[in-house]
Amino acid sequence: MKPMTTLNPTSEKPLTREGFLMAMIALLGLGTMMVFSSTGATRVLELRTDYLLKHLTFLSLAGVMFFMVVNLPTRLILKLAPWLYIAGLVLLALVLIPGIGMKINGARRWFHLGPVSLQPSEFMKILLPLFLAGMSRWSRERTYTLANGIAFIAILVTPVMIAIEPDLGTAAIVFCMGSCYLFLAGFPLKLFVAGFSCIVPVLGGLMLYRPYQLKRVMDYVTALGNWENAQYQVKQSLLSIGSGGIWGIGPGRGLQKLSFLPESHTDFVFAVIGEELGLVGTLATISLWLLLFLCGIKLVLRVQQDRERFALAGTLLAGIVIQAAINVCVVTSLVPPKGISHPLLSYGGSNLLATMLAFALIVNLTQQQKNTHSDNQLHSTQFD
Repeated sequence: MKPMTTLNPTSEKPLTREGFLMAMIALLGLGTMMVFSSTGATRVLELRTDYLLKHLTFLSLAGVMFFMVVNLPTRLILKLAPWLYIAGLVLLALVLIPGIGMKINGARRWFHLGPVSLQPSEFMKILLPLFLAGMSRWSRERTYTLANGIAFIAILVTPVMIAIEPDLGTAAIVFCMGSCYLFLAGFPLKLFVAGFSCIVPVLGGLMLYRPYQLKRVMDYVTALGNWENAQYQVKQSLLSIGSGGIWGIGPGRGLQKLSFLPESHTDFVFAVIGEELGLVGTLATISLWLLLFLCGIKLVLRVQQDRERFALAGTLLAGIVIQAAINVCVVTSLVPPKGISHPLLSYGGSNLLATMLAFALIVNLTQQQKNTHSDNQLHSTQFD
């Protein structure tokens, strides 16, 4: 196999990082507008600002966190990774305890903290790859066998704990992000085979244990041959997008959000974009994600000689963009419905904080570095 061509970090076009940040900021602005539009009037002649105020509060916290993480030493982040991951596992365990975790719609996924709620599983999308990167760095001074064993356990235990809540969608994303890191970091192929051999029966068993999750898939398959059999939420989502036409009916003028389209401010916010901003708005949204992804790839390739940086930044970028793509596919009925939010656009403090943490780590990991001669010397590298 032909080796990957290395790039000179200094040869990177100066607008790559700016393009990445501009796309991120544009999506944040669009998300803020759509949060207000989809929650400001959920009933006729009723104006609400409570959702917008909560969103702006989380957006401010996310902005502060972004700048803090970007300026932290990368070595410190990797050193803290195992402890952050352990803290995340503790929160995943606590949220399952009645009286501590908050149960909504049959799922126990949230902590209730005054006027807001916190969903630990959202942060595990970031903490699992970060932990694997920290373990990979730690293994340089010890044995790869031990590191491989710990990594194997981590990518199995984490999604299983999330699936118990239950939240199979997030569990699958977490498992895929962990597997993506192992692939990019060059871990042995047998880890992937063993991991899939263990996790697929577990997730399949949990789906059979909860018939409503299997019913979603069966209803979707049935609806492929007969539109009348489609789920109500799917019908309303497609009606929203179709009624928008090319230019949309105008910001804030959508009708489906008036209690016709469930979860219009969270999982199905893309349908509101289609109704109010039309085909132009949906294509513009997809274009922003494409710009962010392409600029992100260029940033990640800057550090391809540093295994941990390359694998972690690549995993975080792929994970967030793929989550956005899955959400669009769900909203447009290309895949069976599942509760997966749209990063940066959907209402939700935990999702917003986790996404901004991922982007902050990508920027941090892809900054210029000094004294890097080879991948084997990463542990002694000094960073800006």
